[in-house]
Amino acid sequence: MTSMCSQGSYRVLLIVVRIILRIMHPVIRVEGLENLPEEPAVICCNHSGILDPAWVLAWAKLPKLARTMAKKEIFCNRFLTWFFTKVGAFPVDRGSTDISAIKNAIQTLKGGRSLLIFPEGTRIRKGKKSEPHSGAMLIASRMQVPIVPVYLSAKRPLFAPVTLKFGKAFSPQFAGSKPTGEELQEQSLAMMERIYAMGGQE
Repeated sequence: MTSMCSQGSYRVLLIVVRIILRIMHPVIRVEGLENLPEEPAVICCNHSGILDPAWVLAWAKLPKLARTMAKKEIFCNRFLTWFFTKVGAFPVDRGSTDISAIKNAIQTLKGGRSLLIFPEGTRIRKGKKSEPHSGAMLIASRMQVPIVPVYLSAKRPLFAPVTLKFGKAFSPQFAGSKPTGEELQEQSLAMMERIYAMGGQE
């Protein structure tokens, strides 16, 4: 399997990405960076564009290369598989309980790296909502790591201002020692409502 790029290469790549995004969108409002914990966390963001992972990771400035759970469909040829793996992405089958993806996520957190997940599983147009998958909540509860909710502007035409907000980290709470499927789904829905509320959408 292709390994991820080195820490130094990763930092250079993020600098390049920030420059490109600033050219595309000169006005970028980033809030709440102080809410990112030093320890590994599950970072959850709303999803509206193909560049969403670049926006979040370029400004999060995490100490270690984070990994991103991405739909398996983008790993459609050797070059893209090589590239996405180099930048820390790994595939997930959204239509099933993907044990391999869950194992990758757990190993990421055990290795001291944060994990970026888009719980909605697909890009959502502004003003629309989708029922989120509960995988992020399951992984965070199993590994006992905090969740960081993130809001990113949903509509981003060229040169338009962009807002990126990192909310306060929280730990999922459940009635028993192990959450039920219903609890996971309820908590996932509540989390997405919190994320959209950060952007002024109820």
